[in-house]
Amino acid sequence: MLFFINLPLLRVAAGRYEQCYRTMQKFSLYIKSNKFYWSANKIIYSAIFICCGILLFKQKILNIESNIFDKIFGWIIICFFISGLVTKFKGFYQIEPIHGKLEGYLILEKEAIIVGDEIYPIEKIRTIKISNDDYSGAFKNISKGNLGPALSNGTNNFIVIYLVSGESKRYQFELINSDDFQKVRETLIDYNIIGKIDYWELAQVLGERSTSETLALTDEIEKRRTTANSGLLRQSASPRVAQ
Repeated sequence: MLFFINLPLLRVAAGRYEQCYRTMQKFSLYIKSNKFYWSANKIIYSAIFICCGILLFKQKILNIESNIFDKIFGWIIICFFISGLVTKFKGFYQIEPIHGKLEGYLILEKEAIIVGDEIYPIEKIRTIKISNDDYSGAFKNISKGNLGPALSNGTNNFIVIYLVSGESKRYQFELINSDDFQKVRETLIDYNIIGKIDYWELAQVLGERSTSETLALTDEIEKRRTTANSGLLRQSASPRVAQ
């Protein structure tokens, strides 16, 4: 028996798949680097600590009386304090650098969760947990002691996949906008319907925090559950075609 491949039809199908892949919501995976890097905090605080250490060593250990070098180190410390204040002010308008790399994508589909080259079929997943509170440009690093950029780079987000086998996989990803998970809202609701994500976890991920928002989410889940059940009933009731 001969099989004929319709090449034009195959190209059209491949083109449609590529277009669908490009338009679907994807989250870049973040791989943190273990390399040491210099930051404003490390440079300024280290310099001040070293200068203060030298002055204390000179006075307490060597018992050398105050001289011109004390004044020089004092001015150096003052200069570093001033540079720290200037750096902190400039940091309010800067996004922190990404110390690592963005490689691969996290894709949430109804039938599977794709993480880079790994595909986790939904039936192999017991449950998932998502932390998506961080996004690019969020005011995160605004503590008094921080001298670096105040705006987050949006990579402090995590997904943990608990598999039926007992294993768990944890991945970190980048979020560009705070509401990007709304684009996969229906998929996440489907996960909740089949028991893959807890209701309150779902509400947290979608940003539904007020009473009215959670009630609206509950209604949305029930409507989608009813629609899904109706579709299954229609499929089971439809006559089978004899082979």
